[in-house]
Amino acid sequence: MEYLYDPAREIPDGFTTRTIPAHTWEVFPCTGRMPQALQGLNQQIFSQWLPTNPDYKIAAGINVEMYSDASKFEQGAQDREYYCEVWIPVEKK
Repeated sequence: MEYLYDPAREIPDGFTTRTIPAHTWEVFPCTGRMPQALQGLNQQIFSQWLPTNPDYKIAAGINVEMYSDASKFEQGAQDREYYCEVWIPVEKK
């Protein structure tokens, strides 16, 4: 079952909404078993991509992670094809 955010719906107890400021985002796809695949991707982002990128640096803001519905994969989040994304706010150097 998929739920899309609808601001007209009541927010369940224990949840809050947050407005994310507009940014330029670098989106990093990630495929593989969790959490190992995501940990490896984060290591690459912060030890390789950011330090060597001549055009962009990390911007003030929050990182966003998007996870696929694990029930759609034969082995759930442990499936080799499981998909997620890491979104990093960036700005020109």
